[in-house]
Amino acid sequence: MNYYIVVDLGATKTRIALSNSEKILEKTVYSTPKKGDEYTIAKTIIEAIMNQWRDLIRDVRGIGIASIGPLDIHSGVVINTPNLEIKRIELLKPLAEYFRKPVYIANDAIAAAWGEKHYGDARGVENYVYITLSTGVGAGVIVDGELLIGKMGNAHEVGHIVINFDSNIKCGCGGVGHWEAYAGGNNLPKLLQYLVKTRRYDSELARLANSGNPVDAKTIFEYYRRKDPLALDIVDLYIKATAAGISSVINAYDPELITIGGSVFLNNVDILYEPILRLVRENIATGLPEIKPTRLGDDVGLYGALALIVNPPVKLKKIQSRILESLGVEY
Repeated sequence: MNYYIVVDLGATKTRIALSNSEKILEKTVYSTPKKGDEYTIAKTIIEAIMNQWRDLIRDVRGIGIASIGPLDIHSGVVINTPNLEIKRIELLKPLAEYFRKPVYIANDAIAAAWGEKHYGDARGVENYVYITLSTGVGAGVIVDGELLIGKMGNAHEVGHIVINFDSNIKCGCGGVGHWEAYAGGNNLPKLLQYLVKTRRYDSELARLANSGNPVDAKTIFEYYRRKDPLALDIVDLYIKATAAGISSVINAYDPELITIGGSVFLNNVDILYEPILRLVRENIATGLPEIKPTRLGDDVGLYGALALIVNPPVKLKKIQSRILESLGVEY
């Protein structure tokens, strides 16, 4: 049997799966290393693959990677990612050299859009956007059947749309007023600290934060469900920012369908989905597309990586096959 190895490299979790051309068969999940050198993450991926599927490697036809960005698709390297301390991550070359198999890599949101096109609800859809609301905010876009990639593979960094030009809220990339500054899971604790410093709260969550205990996105949503005033304000800003971002995406790309994934959204669909949709309806200049959670769930990135290696986008294959050829890897 022919197999594929597929990798979904996130800022929080790394998911790796063994697949055939149609579906995921087995998978493993572990925490993405936060510190190390430019080869640390590639080494952990190689170790995970060998520990899990060493005996099947001879039957693996190739490796697809859906990765956090920004990404340079011409080198297969993650550059200056805002959500990890490791700012440069070598991926394509070390994996291709180790396994001597074809490797194709794209930004996780672009890959997820391609995965939805081949395995999800975007099959048969010509104009489509996938949005991820997770540690960061990103998108993959298909216009008139063509996957938008861009000069370096970053034609989709919608998380850095400026939704408030007069903001003091700083994004992980250093910019201010970005969608991701208000809705990226990594940035929600920073938003909390800003609100605590600039407003008065009678709030258990504020007292928890002021005590020095770590507060993450999951904790904020837990306190929202308890009707904590600070958590209510944070989630209100999250909803407004995300509605503004999605409205901008609709106005820019005119999609027929948007599916939304990412751990923060998928874990809180009951809180976020309807309020976001209601605000989006009020702020678009074009027709409202169908908007719904991805049915591929947490595996959307893995299916994106699978689509990359089974049906690589023409531009991506043309660019990255040059790297494989230089390494003497058949593709």
